[in-house]
Amino acid sequence: MQLTDIIFIIILLCLSYFTFFHLILWFESGGKLRKKQLNDRHLPNVSVIVPAYNEEKIIGQSLEKLLSIDYPKNKFEVIVVDDGSTDKTYEIAKKYESGNVRVIRKRNTGKASSLNFGIKRAKYEFVAVMDADSFLDKNALRQCMGYFDGKDVAAVTAHILVKRRKTLWERLQHAEFMIISVMRKAQEQVNVITATPGPLSVYRKDILVKLGGFDAKNLIEDVEITWRLLKHGYKVRMAFDAMVYSLYPDTLKFWWKQRKRWVIGGVQTILKYFGTIFDGKSHGVGNWIVPTSIFGYFISLLGTSIFGYIIFTKLFNYALFLLKAFSFGVNPFAHFELIYNVDLLFIYGFIMFLLALFVIRLSAVVHKDIPNIFILALFITLYPTLLTLNLLVSLYKFGRMERGWLTK
Repeated sequence: MQLTDIIFIIILLCLSYFTFFHLILWFESGGKLRKKQLNDRHLPNVSVIVPAYNEEKIIGQSLEKLLSIDYPKNKFEVIVVDDGSTDKTYEIAKKYESGNVRVIRKRNTGKASSLNFGIKRAKYEFVAVMDADSFLDKNALRQCMGYFDGKDVAAVTAHILVKRRKTLWERLQHAEFMIISVMRKAQEQVNVITATPGPLSVYRKDILVKLGGFDAKNLIEDVEITWRLLKHGYKVRMAFDAMVYSLYPDTLKFWWKQRKRWVIGGVQTILKYFGTIFDGKSHGVGNWIVPTSIFGYFISLLGTSIFGYIIFTKLFNYALFLLKAFSFGVNPFAHFELIYNVDLLFIYGFIMFLLALFVIRLSAVVHKDIPNIFILALFITLYPTLLTLNLLVSLYKFGRMERGWLTK
């Protein structure tokens, strides 16, 4: 067995450990996927902050959905922060302004800055963050509030899924987010949830203010604030029964750009919290989240490279065999026999393939939404390759300090 085969098997073993870790945690959480809703009398007051930039096509529908949720109207307010839009976002949002809806316009300074702007003007003890292109299930906010069952619970994130599933990229992302939601709920068991996504997450306002609010210099402020909360000993929960549907890129071009921002923001956050690995005081951030994030990047690059090398080598050797056969006037297909080279690498790779199918199947059953075989095949083969290529390009961009295009 060659060195590349050995390294590849080690990588597969690590991936198996990571997968089984989440599966075990998931089954541990099996009885905690639903939480009893709070009645109106026990529901706390919530300020919902909706940052918006050039969302004229969707902001009206999003606000209509938000204002129709099952939550006492006297217990929540909506603060729409228009971040210097150049279209009609502000004018459309202004039509929904009422007793519990405020629409405020400010100069363009980015999403995190807009969130901090809204937090300063929020009058309630909890602040919910909702992207302008997200649509809440009628019970989503009510379900989230039931998970604040202790003063140390600083944030609760909802169950995020892809709303529109027409194009190939939307359907691939839908499969991805189904798996992410299962992983996130599993991570809750050991308090290592890695993100409180923008489509809907709720925070204790006093804790956000105490920790300085969202980091306006970070490209993925929802990830950074989660790591900061965990570092300071707070708990982050996931309301699996709080469904939110959000719009995601419908083409490869927009998907590629979004993922580059996520990767570069991820590197920013890793570098910011890298020291937690050694301080022994940062809870799950230092002993799990940062190391596994670094390991994930490394494994993606190394694993894909080695896999590509193995495939290329086998194809190259086979091509040489054909050339030699033809050069001697021998037809290599005349007595062709199909021979399976069943080695350890093949066996373990096949086991990993079955494991991937099981995880996807589990996610699909939980969501009562099973992808068709074509999407499944692409998700297992093409999608990880594209993610790795995007990672490689993004790391190159980060290395060259080319970040201005990300904030335009």
